[in-house]
Amino acid sequence: MTDIFSNIEKQVENIDAKIESIVENAMDSKNYEKLNQKINDMVNHSANAFEKGYEKAGKVVKDHSEKFKTSFDVQQEKVKEHTKAFKKSPRKDLFAKKDGTYAGGMAMAIIGFILTGLLGLGIIVMWILHSALSLNVFLGINNYVLAPLVWIFLLVALIGLFILSRAKRFKKYVQVLADAMQADVDELARSVGKPVKFVRRDLRKMIAASWFKEGYLSHDETVLIVSRAAYEAYKTEQQRHLEEQQRLFKVQQVHEQLPVQARATIQRGEDFIKEIHVSKVAISEYEMTIKLSHLESILKKIFKRVEKHPEVVPHMRKVLDYYLPTTVKLLNAYVQLDKQAVQGVNILAAKTEIEGSLDTLIAAYEKLLDDLFEDVMLDVSTDIAVLNTMLVQDGLTEDDFGSMNRE
Repeated sequence: MTDIFSNIEKQVENIDAKIESIVENAMDSKNYEKLNQKINDMVNHSANAFEKGYEKAGKVVKDHSEKFKTSFDVQQEKVKEHTKAFKKSPRKDLFAKKDGTYAGGMAMAIIGFILTGLLGLGIIVMWILHSALSLNVFLGINNYVLAPLVWIFLLVALIGLFILSRAKRFKKYVQVLADAMQADVDELARSVGKPVKFVRRDLRKMIAASWFKEGYLSHDETVLIVSRAAYEAYKTEQQRHLEEQQRLFKVQQVHEQLPVQARATIQRGEDFIKEIHVSKVAISEYEMTIKLSHLESILKKIFKRVEKHPEVVPHMRKVLDYYLPTTVKLLNAYVQLDKQAVQGVNILAAKTEIEGSLDTLIAAYEKLLDDLFEDVMLDVSTDIAVLNTMLVQDGLTEDDFGSMNRE
């Protein structure tokens, strides 16, 4: 491959030298008649050589790409096989094998009912013999041998049915789970045709017996989780949800204590921020999404400031009535332009103009946020001035320390 392109490069380098040689020969011989023809012949010859060289190079590239593609496909198949094995193997380890339990329950039920039936026939035979021969010995056999055995084997049969039924339900639960690591208890109850309360108790016993080797029920017993990792993720999500609920509750409490006008201002601001976020998600331009993330952050800080200092609400009127609606309108237009499959000069120009306007708006919002902290700056300046005055009065400035040391 390298040799092919090296030959092409050498031919390109020789073109100038060949043309220069032809011209010098023509000048030396004072014969210019065939000069143009010779140059054209040389260029055509070189062009043919280039064409053949590139055709050969293209063929080599194609051959290599096919080999690479074939190798890549093989590797992909191997990855898929390993992935399938990975998916299947852990799931087998999550559930106990209950084929033996199923077969054992079936055997107990069959044997129990057969022996119960045979013993029942024996009891009937003993009654017949007792009636015919009037011997109490047959009643004794019934009362002390056959009747207790009937109850024992009937109990064995019922236990077998119970085990068989539970094994069937376990198999059904696993089928409902399919490839998932959790399932709603309501869905599991529908699959086996049992009440939810019954299924919850059933699942607790199966988990305790390690039928689900890493099984857990959610805190409200509405979800069965069959993987320890999935359960940890569930607990993390529940904790996050709880913290979010607590945060929202605190925010609601704070909002309820705010004046009506401040609450309305904050609510409108949050609505605008949500619309900006929707536009950000819909836009494909990376730079624009970065700008909009920055804009979201600034606006959240602005309305957080309004929440803590409702007295700044009058300064927000123009922001809510003009600047934010205009921002959202521009972003909606940008989203529509960005969705166009073919973006011509006009579309690109409009997008560029909107991007420039967004930069201006972001700078304005930054200025607004800074202005809202003006009272803080004044308070800090005042405190520092008073502090410096007191230090001077008490002789605790740096100059005073220096004079004290010299003394």
